[in-house]
Formats: sequence, structure tokens, C-alpha cells
Amino acid sequence: MGQRVSTEERGGRRVHHLHDDDTGAAASVLPSYGFNLFDLKLPAAGKPRAVLFAADAFAEKPSSPGRNGTPVLFPFPNRVRQGKYTFQGKEYAIPIGNAPNAIHGFAIDVPWDLVEHAVTPLGATIAGRFQISKHAPKALDHWPTDAVLQMRYTLKGRSLALDVTVSNPTAKDLPWGFGVHPYFRLPFPPGKDLGKTAIILPAAESWVLDQFLPTGERKPVDARLDFREGQPIQGLKLDDVLTGLTYEGDHGAARLVDRALGAEFRLGFDRAIRELVVYTPPGLDGVISVEPYTHTTDAINLQARGVDAGLKVLKHGESATFRLTMSTVG
Repeated sequence: MGQRVSTEERGGRRVHHLHDDDTGAAASVLPSYGFNLFDLKLPAAGKPRAVLFAADAFAEKPSSPGRNGTPVLFPFPNRVRQGKYTFQGKEYAIPIGNAPNAIHGFAIDVPWDLVEHAVTPLGATIAGRFQISKHAPKALDHWPTDAVLQMRYTLKGRSLALDVTVSNPTAKDLPWGFGVHPYFRLPFPPGKDLGKTAIILPAAESWVLDQFLPTGERKPVDARLDFREGQPIQGLKLDDVLTGLTYEGDHGAARLVDRALGAEFRLGFDRAIRELVVYTPPGLDGVISVEPYTHTTDAINLQARGVDAGLKVLKHGESATFRLTMSTVG
């Protein structure tokens, strides 16, 4: 008993699995398609339950990378206005991905390097590495410098940890942002009463948006976007950017509660995360995306205007590390 790892072929692609046989927890990752964590089962109310949504054939025929599993968004999450920005006096243009804007970075659907897939004293783990120059070389024309992103998922007990490292291998300054775009099921399992759920988010403010892009103004959350005491998923229509997060010590958490089961899922994060995007995909009842970001949408343009949008910059040889967690209670 304990943890183990396994692999299998699906449609010519290798899928890597993590297992905890003591709790029944399991995770599946597709390194060949954006290092996407597309399946996660964690114990809740006495048995393992699927907490992520992905299309049934996603592993065999992956497509729509921004709408399945856990898309990885780097070196910028969400949109860049019209795909254009200026950094340190030079103008750049990124190919349009969601007209009229660029969206979600360069790592989301390309093959990553598999660094490790093994059982360690910390649990069953899988680590991947993405570098712009190696895995998305055409994108070098659209970003000020090369960048390296390393991610490690570790499963143990009823928790999955994601450790992230961003580093700058070049002599030029690296502007960057990171996010993931997980699609969570609520309730567990699907098909239950959507009214007996609660989405609890520790956000006191929202960014004012115009055509999904922040204007630069933040305001206190109104009744529609105030999730501090919880709202049921039923009837929600969201595509919003929340901020003003609160933490206990250095940790914050978004909570998805299934009141009928008496169980909840928690997405934990440290202070590197300062925004949460909340999105309800049309046509998918009982699915919500809670997206932890290091900066807000279009931060590279907002920062140039003097708005504190969270854009980070790494000098040569510098790196940044942070952690997310996914776990259940009850």
C-alpha cells in the first residue's frame, strides 16, 4: 500500500498516473499536451470522487486546450490587449488567440520535457519542464526573453501539491505571470442538487472589466461577486477577475462545498497568487473554473500605465517559487 506511479498509452500518447492506494486518490497528467492534469480523484464522503472535468476522449485526442482539465498559462495568463505591448522601450506583438486579443501564453498545448515520474518520500510525483526556446521557439519573437517553467505535482493522502519554479536563463529582464485554469466539478458527483453547494472565495475586490479586460480600476465586490460567505453554483454566470485576497498567515484557499455530501474541495495557494479568475463555461452545468493567477489580465500593459497589476520581472539567473494545493475535507 502507499503511493505508486504508472503509465499507459492512449491514442499514441503516454499518460502518466499518480496513485495513493491508502485513500484511493489518483491523478493523471499528459506531458505531451501542455503538462495538463486532466483527471484528479480525491476522497470525499467515504470514497474517491472526480473533482476535475475534461472531455471523455481528451487523453486520446486532446483538443481545446483552454477548456479541459488544468491548462497551464505562461508566461502570461488570460488576455493581452490586441496582442500588443511595450516592454523596456521595445514593442512586441503576440498572435491573436481569442479575437481581438492574445490569450493564455505559450505552454498550454505543446509537449513538455518529462523530468521525473517516481515515488519519493513525499509521495507519488511527476515533474515537467517547459522552456520557450525549446518547446515554443516561434514565441521567442513575441516575448522579451526566454523563460523556463518547472512544475511538480505530488500526490499523497488526500492532497495534491503543485510546486512551481519560474527562472530566467538569459541576460535580459524577464517579465512573467503564471496561472492555471482548472475546471472543477461541483457537486461531487455531477447530477446532484446544484443548490446544495457553496463556492467560497477570499476576495474583497474585483477588477472593473471592459470586454473582459481590466480598465485599471478595482472596486469592492458587489453582491454578484461576493463569495466570502459562499454562493451556490446554481445559476451563476461568471467571467470575472477577483482580487484583494485574504490569507491566513501566508496561505489562502478557495473552497467548493457539497453540502449534500458534507464534503468540500479546497484550492490552496500562497501569497504569490494575488488574483482569482472565476469562470462558468457555457453549457457545462456543475462545472466552474477557479483560476489562481500571479497577476491580473493584461498586466503587462496595465503595469506600463503605472497600475499595480502584479507583473513580475526576473533578472538574469533569478527564479521564483511558489505552491498550490488541491485537497478535500469530509
